[in-house]
Amino acid sequence: MANIFKSMISGIIARNMKKKLTNWTISEEDVTEVLKQIRIALLDADVNLLVVKNFIKSVREKAVGYVMEKGQEPDKVLLSIVKEELVTILGKNQEDLKLDAKQTRIMLVGLNGAGKTTTIAKVANWLKIKKEKKPMLVALDVYRPAAIDQLDQLAQKINVPCYKEPGKDVIAIAEHAMHEAEKNGNDVILFDTAGRLQTNVELMNELKNIKKEVKPQEIILVVDAMAGQDIINVAKEFHETLDLTGLIITKLDSEARAGAVLSITNLLNIPVKFTGTGEAIGSLDIFYPDRMADQILGLGDIMSLAEKAADRMDESSAKKSFTRMISGKFDLEDLMTQMEQISRLGSLGGLMKMLPGNLANRVSEDDINSAEQKMIGWRILMSSMTKKERRNPALFKKQPNRKIRVVKGSGRKPDELNKMLSQWEKAKVKMDEIGRKIKSGKNPLMDLMKGGGMR
Repeated sequence: MANIFKSMISGIIARNMKKKLTNWTISEEDVTEVLKQIRIALLDADVNLLVVKNFIKSVREKAVGYVMEKGQEPDKVLLSIVKEELVTILGKNQEDLKLDAKQTRIMLVGLNGAGKTTTIAKVANWLKIKKEKKPMLVALDVYRPAAIDQLDQLAQKINVPCYKEPGKDVIAIAEHAMHEAEKNGNDVILFDTAGRLQTNVELMNELKNIKKEVKPQEIILVVDAMAGQDIINVAKEFHETLDLTGLIITKLDSEARAGAVLSITNLLNIPVKFTGTGEAIGSLDIFYPDRMADQILGLGDIMSLAEKAADRMDESSAKKSFTRMISGKFDLEDLMTQMEQISRLGSLGGLMKMLPGNLANRVSEDDINSAEQKMIGWRILMSSMTKKERRNPALFKKQPNRKIRVVKGSGRKPDELNKMLSQWEKAKVKMDEIGRKIKSGKNPLMDLMKGGGMR
């Protein structure tokens, strides 16, 4: 969704609607230019042309003739109308998985490369942790042994059973899996079906037969955020054949434009259930249309960011790091722990998109990418150190040979290690200063504000 964010629809509105209106009524002339720019921004983001046309038409109908009350501002009014229409495009309401059946059956379908196998393990993990279910994974991608092995490994990682059989009779495998799940008390069964490079009659017939056998409560299409306009026709074919109940969008933390996959909901009336924002098992987020609309408008998504932090960060570890920081004891071991915690939240780019535009815009895309690469390098370097070295970085000055060992073990460059240690020392001085001020009852943020550091 990079292009949407770069264009910042809220910025377009602010630039074009900051003016007094004649008779306090929004006219056609007032919105012509702003709607033109919004249309370009949405098309650049790969949103389907029909969806864009209907969107612009609805916004125009609601905006033109709107009589403002005292105290209202035209840009805020139009922003509110645009957000309302975006939420409509994205599905209006958040929709949960249907989990009322005694034994819920969920089919995941999609093309190869969309991340279907990883996603099904993420969903199983979410069901286990969030819904306290006992899921079972079923390997029905019998044409790719690597897919079965991958599913089995992921199942072991999240500690849930994975049912698999030799042979290629997917109907028999599905039938046996359901009996096995009933015997073992597994109340949700997730079927990982075979993907293809493109839809075809053979694939669709197999999926129809699986559906007839397992009678699933959910049939979910996994789509890649990086897919182009062709994905709409693919989704339409899957929907006409299987009557899809939902979508999961993967790789939404990437620099994909994502407009095409976000158009599917509006065109086919299929809700997005989850989004995937990373490779980690825990990087699966419930899809909230209103929150996504806020992100697209550059208004941020602090609520989802807070939920991510609560779910994925270790509170006791965070408190311990903070205590060590204000006591002047924060070292590389603490830094590595904090970086691991941050990585659980997803990519820095994805996190920045959750901040309101006035904050997120202060950091460029290049700076974010540079910071992510630096974090990766630092984690590799620190992983090559002993715990004693991380707890006492001064050892590298006293015994320079330690640097040689770390550089060799990490495969990084000596200059990278030297810069990391130098930046660490500078940061340590600042952290010690902050710690002393907090201990003395002062607010370090007040000094920053007085010095003009926060505007």
